[in-house]
Amino acid sequence: MRYKWQNMKNPSWEYPELYSTVTVHYDQVKVEANRASGQVRLEVKTLRGEHYESIIKHGVVLREKDLKSGALTDLTDILNIYRKDFSSLPDTPILALIGGNYGIMTEFLGTAERIIVRDRNLFARLKRLVKGILPWLRALGRRTLANASYYSAAARPADFVDMAIIGTATYAAFTYNFDYLSAGFTLCTMAMLTGIADWLIRKREPWLMKIYASVGLASVAVYRGYFFQ
Repeated sequence: MRYKWQNMKNPSWEYPELYSTVTVHYDQVKVEANRASGQVRLEVKTLRGEHYESIIKHGVVLREKDLKSGALTDLTDILNIYRKDFSSLPDTPILALIGGNYGIMTEFLGTAERIIVRDRNLFARLKRLVKGILPWLRALGRRTLANASYYSAAARPADFVDMAIIGTATYAAFTYNFDYLSAGFTLCTMAMLTGIADWLIRKREPWLMKIYASVGLASVAVYRGYFFQ
């Protein structure tokens, strides 16, 4: 049997890349990968309705789960049955991340065909993009709300004085020759100096909101000045 693997972008932000194929017994086999983190998710859904997943990171099995029952279980014997199917994956770097678990080869030596699937519909691509980043945005929102009370309570009068000084210096640097790069570097420099003052003179940790805001605005200014000025 010559395998045909469909390769497509995955809506899941955790695993940006997805491979899928069908075995000779019509079982669905999927491999989701995040090359940056070195993590791979193996999934098998049988014609009988059984559903399993295994998560591997740099060759180390992190979790094995029966998705139908929700129970954590040893999948060594089950996934070993599909070792030839997984070994046919035409992507050696991903096979290497699996690390030889379940008898799966670490290098592609077969003749399987890779079919790249692209969304030709612009609306579908936009929908997939939004669906992929929504979990990340929700997680970011939860962290921001959880830390908002801490940031507001940590602010002191001296921090507002620092922000006024930073803003004045940045405005002066920009209006001197209307240069975004100068404004960005001035903003970074003043933020660093006020942070040093917090450590050495005031004997306390800098207010994080001041640092985050300064670095963020400085990055925007430098980007604007470097690419568009």
